Amino acid sequence: MPDNPNFDPDAFREFEHVGWNRLYRGYHDHWEHLTTQAIPRMLDETGVADGMDVLDVASGPGYISGAAAERGARTVGLDISENMVQLAAENYPGLRFQPGDAEDLPFPDRRFDVVLINFGILHFPNADKGLSEAHRVLKPGGRLGFTAWSGPKNSAIGIAMAAIEKEGTLEVDLPPGTPVFRFADHGECNRVLGGIGFTDVACTDIRLTWRLPGPDYLMPHFRDATVRTSGLIDAQDPAVLPVIAAAMTEACKPYDKDGHTDLPMPANMAIGTKT
Repeated sequence: MPDNPNFDPDAFREFEHVGWNRLYRGYHDHWEHLTTQAIPRMLDETGVADGMDVLDVASGPGYISGAAAERGARTVGLDISENMVQLAAENYPGLRFQPGDAEDLPFPDRRFDVVLINFGILHFPNADKGLSEAHRVLKPGGRLGFTAWSGPKNSAIGIAMAAIEKEGTLEVDLPPGTPVFRFADHGECNRVLGGIGFTDVACTDIRLTWRLPGPDYLMPHFRDATVRTSGLIDAQDPAVLPVIAAAMTEACKPYDKDGHTDLPMPANMAIGTKT
């Protein structure tokens, strides 16, 4: 949990719930190309195959469920946002999606062969509790896989944050939650997963590329599709928003290539086994 005396898990949970119900469509429109890049490797590393029971936590628009079902797995997708659940059901008719809390999974012990969390871990108020719940619902020998963003260096996230810090402020009144880059640290992943009871923990740095139509799209892509950064941008003085946007655009220009902008988005993939 965040080492913050003002941390209120209920406030952060509600902030995420309201935010994703508002931004669900923007996430699907702007981030699908990016976050789906990690899915094939995560399915391979956790051994998802025909006949397996797979839980897709923080399922969003349903990308993990859809990919796992293509391999013959039986899937359940769970998300805190009712609008995300509806969107996932529209994207993947016939698959099962339901609203729910990652920290209080509505499933019995030892129910699933694999639990997957694709870039959802930073949206949990208490990531340790969410990972403990994943461990509980896994069968012995079952595998957990999750992805998380690496640190801000050489990252589109770092570009955005640097522009906001330079031209605006990072000190805004938003509910604190799981630190965005907590699980970029392999040692932290090993410590947390090992403490919960996972073995054979393996972390791998993966390089993803976020393709934007041009350098001036970074600000609206963050504002229209991510709860925390959208909240951070909306909390700025309206007078400085054009300046922040211009700073983001300028920082993105070196990544222009053949009529589009390819921004680096490094990530960490963590895998663990329940003994």
